[in-house]
Amino acid sequence: MRKALMTAAMLLLAYGFSGPARAIQNAASQEPISGDWTAKVKDADGGRKLWLSLTTDKRDGREHWSQWSFDLPLDAFTGLNPNANSQTQFTLAREAGTVTFDGLFSNGRGVGEFRFAPNASFTAAMRQLGYDDLSTEKLFSMTVHDVSTKFVNEMKQLGYDKLPASKLISFRIFHVDREYIQAMQALGYSNLPADKLVATRIHKVDGAFIKEIQAMGYEKPGLDKLIALRIHRVDPAFVKEMSELGYSNLSLDKLIAFRIHRVDGKFVREMREAGYNNLSADDLVRLRIHGVDGDYIKKMKGLK
Repeated sequence: MRKALMTAAMLLLAYGFSGPARAIQNAASQEPISGDWTAKVKDADGGRKLWLSLTTDKRDGREHWSQWSFDLPLDAFTGLNPNANSQTQFTLAREAGTVTFDGLFSNGRGVGEFRFAPNASFTAAMRQLGYDDLSTEKLFSMTVHDVSTKFVNEMKQLGYDKLPASKLISFRIFHVDREYIQAMQALGYSNLPADKLVATRIHKVDGAFIKEIQAMGYEKPGLDKLIALRIHRVDPAFVKEMSELGYSNLSLDKLIAFRIHRVDGKFVREMREAGYNNLSADDLVRLRIHGVDGDYIKKMKGLK
């Protein structure tokens, strides 16, 4: 089995990697974690990172396994030389535990075996903070994403006491930290639910974006509205374009409807070239909903 896994890993190295960060977990919670890894160095925003894919062993003859993939900055690891061209060992050491990687690295790609050792001191400290049932998988994830007692206490000070371990991990994955929470509070968004903070981070609703929206005359929109603006790409450039075409002071809902139904500068100009110069915002949306555009009008005129 180990030979087959290593062969598969080498094939992955030959053909490259793809896929988002994920953790597909079907493992027995309290058993040691070990298995096989493949890795690749890649350039990313903020510097070079190591992309890792881990597959745990099936333990005690049962069909239990886990797959994990994630990337971390190269400097998160100790002893890592991605151009070693030889047998190598490196570690990822956090407060929650240590992952040790053994294997081969050559030209920025690696393959080998790993093992995870939880930190008993961290488990004891977390128990004092009210976390009594941290599984090995949770501890492993807290190690990968650097959930520390310092971070837990910071969240407590900000009003997020005794968050489930899964929420703490989500906070770290999506960079919900002290700086972000305080920036949101300074803009009037206090006491936000943990899930809402994660959602705003996922959709890149941050202080800079909120200030842009406020500068356009929209004071303190609700978070759901801000998320919708991000999802549908309502930004200052779009608002300015619509304003220059005569559609100023539109509500955020109208702007979102424009984006949903593809009402943009090109469409407005098409309608004007076809002789429709004074269409309301609602008219533009209705035309789009019913498939009326410049080409359709030309065809209709050609039938006369």
